[in-house]
Amino acid sequence: MDERLRDNLDTFAAEHGYSGRSEVIREACQSLLAEYEETDYEGQRVLATVTAVFGYDKPEIERRMMDIRHEFEASIRSNSHNCLDGNAGCVETFVVEAPYDDVLRFIGTVRGADESVSVEYTLVPVDVMSAGASESDSF
Repeated sequence: MDERLRDNLDTFAAEHGYSGRSEVIREACQSLLAEYEETDYEGQRVLATVTAVFGYDKPEIERRMMDIRHEFEASIRSNSHNCLDGNAGCVETFVVEAPYDDVLRFIGTVRGADESVSVEYTLVPVDVMSAGASESDSF
């Protein structure tokens, strides 16, 4: 853990009433583990949007994102890379369609690209979209 991350954790802990960084880390770990225990989509095909934000001056992360694109190319439906204004950072956006477990593996791989990568995602079961499309087609 680099010094900047430690300082950010300490500041966060103080501002939000935590006893210290270890309590913040413990809660974050519990939240991450609970997220992966979610079984609502188990066995289903899902569509995910995955957004990764990282520093502009991190070419090694961009190379890792390229490797991830190749590794998961069968599941990636769309991918874009954008630079934020003033070289503030980069945004990598993926649309992934795959079985739930494969999407979780993809998200974990993107998160593991570098400790500085911030990742957010949404999931939608594909069968819900199909049901909605067939209902609207009946008009």
